[in-house]
Amino acid sequence: MPAVQKQFEDFHIAIKLDNDDEKAKLREKRKVLIDALSANLDKEVPSFETFNQGSYAMHTGVVPLDGNYDIDVGVIFDCKQSKYSDPVVLKKKVRDAVSTHGRTVLIRRPCVTVNYMRNEEPEYHVDLVVYTKRDDGLLAIGKGRENSAQEFRFWEAADPKKLTELICTVFTDDKDLAQYRRCIRYIKRWRDVQFKNGGAPLSIALTIAAKQWFKPRFEASGKPADLRALLDWVSAVLNQFQGEVTDEGYHERLKVYLPVTPGGDLMEFMTKLQMETFQTKLEALRDALGEAFDEDLPEDACKVLKKQFGDDFKVPEKAETAKAAVAPVISTGNSA
Repeated sequence: MPAVQKQFEDFHIAIKLDNDDEKAKLREKRKVLIDALSANLDKEVPSFETFNQGSYAMHTGVVPLDGNYDIDVGVIFDCKQSKYSDPVVLKKKVRDAVSTHGRTVLIRRPCVTVNYMRNEEPEYHVDLVVYTKRDDGLLAIGKGRENSAQEFRFWEAADPKKLTELICTVFTDDKDLAQYRRCIRYIKRWRDVQFKNGGAPLSIALTIAAKQWFKPRFEASGKPADLRALLDWVSAVLNQFQGEVTDEGYHERLKVYLPVTPGGDLMEFMTKLQMETFQTKLEALRDALGEAFDEDLPEDACKVLKKQFGDDFKVPEKAETAKAAVAPVISTGNSA
């Protein structure tokens, strides 16, 4: 295996959503919207509390290729879903409360999306996910678009805080957890590079696939071996594809189940063609990782990897790697 850990970690620095300015702007947008909700919601609307969810809360965010930064904010209204039998009614109230100059607001099926535009292009967006409370301690998420038929407007049981907890506590060892998060970010950037024309699997599905099948890998010296960890994880995911007959005929599918309420297969929405494309691209990634693993020179390995991960994965000059040592022994990390 070539000595490419430095290049992986440099890549991680480049793609990690960790820019203080951008994070500060996202927090500012979040605060402004929450203040707008407090000030502008109708008086009969119950009080609410908020929490962060999604990749921001899970510490798996990546810098978006299109520059459209985002944050997911859960908004829990202090009422039962029976107060708003049609969740779109409450989502419209949320939309109206945050609709002011400089923003475009759209009611989407799972949330209310607030876009901040620059030069007619989205620069930031905040997804406000509307919840009410249930008697069993779970939340109910409001599903439905503004123009959805009545049967597509409903409340669905959800446990977003538990999901964040599960993703964040897969490993108890800090080194294992750090590598796990790095590899999730590598795969999410790979997804963005390889599926620019659409048809990509959900980001949360890839994150849960890591929870299910990722295993840390380290050299005998204790140094992380991200290339080996990524190769083993992608191979493990490919091994989960199984043949199935659907309305589109026989094909192989990957199923990734949400580990909290409401459960369900997060890959279910993908068509036969989309699933076949995903499998083919995943096989190409596995083969590229294997090819890179077998290279002797870091620069040769990185040339292969750059084709999969994009321009932020840098190829070192030969002079930089002339004395790079090959690490022959890999060990597994300690997992929870």
